[in-house]
Amino acid sequence: MLLRKPKKNELAIYKKLETEFYLHHKPYRTMLQDVDPRKRNLKKEFFDLINERNSFFRFVELDGEVRGYIYGVLKKIDKNEKGWTRIGDLNSLVVLKKFRKKGVAKFMCKEFFVWLKSKKVKYVEASCNVKNKGVIGFNKKMGFKEQHVKFGKLL
Repeated sequence: MLLRKPKKNELAIYKKLETEFYLHHKPYRTMLQDVDPRKRNLKKEFFDLINERNSFFRFVELDGEVRGYIYGVLKKIDKNEKGWTRIGDLNSLVVLKKFRKKGVAKFMCKEFFVWLKSKKVKYVEASCNVKNKGVIGFNKKMGFKEQHVKFGKLL
């Protein structure tokens, strides 16, 4: 497995991954439903991710082909009781369905954690849909602990 920065000519790969991600999450039907990739400016998103400072945006290759991506960021926070002013946020972890349960996501997460440690970050958060039992189980296996429940209401 190889984790690498996406190249500027790989927009089509990002589009494919985002489409699969959307289709996977569509059945959850939450109030803040993911927006169909066909209605988003994926080109702008992709180049914003590539150019974003203090972020970890990487494609993962398996058998010489891109099979997923990870996107995490450093978030500035108000100084807390631990003295931290930055935390990590694991924002997106996408693996093509055919390649799930093969250690790909675990590999990407571990590399993200190494990157965070190199930035002297001591805490990372991850979130997912409350109905996504697979990701909840994965996060627990990766050592995440449930911290709080977030509620939402449409007005």
